[in-house]
Amino acid sequence: MHRLARRDRTVPGEVLRARYGRFTPRLRFEKLRRLLDRRGVPLVEIPEYPGNAPYYRTFWQPDSLTAVSFVAERGAHSTPALLRAGDVYGVHAPVTAREVETRRERA
Repeated sequence: MHRLARRDRTVPGEVLRARYGRFTPRLRFEKLRRLLDRRGVPLVEIPEYPGNAPYYRTFWQPDSLTAVSFVAERGAHSTPALLRAGDVYGVHAPVTAREVETRRERA
């Protein structure tokens, strides 16, 4: 997701662009969360890795084993310059229940 902010037309790739059309350079986390809520797809916040806090927050979707990270707070050397607080940074999969439990144990 963070690579879309560069507005490089080769990202996300020809196959995805052909199938899904144009991608916006940024996706607001709250917009994504609202869309998922409307579809009955819950997100659960999980602890952030210590090196990423407080700059990022991560939410997990247990059924799909997918996590979404977003910029929670701008940091001059910790977050991409082209993203703002509230922008989705990345979508990660698979994120297993064991990984989530490990994060919770370390928090």
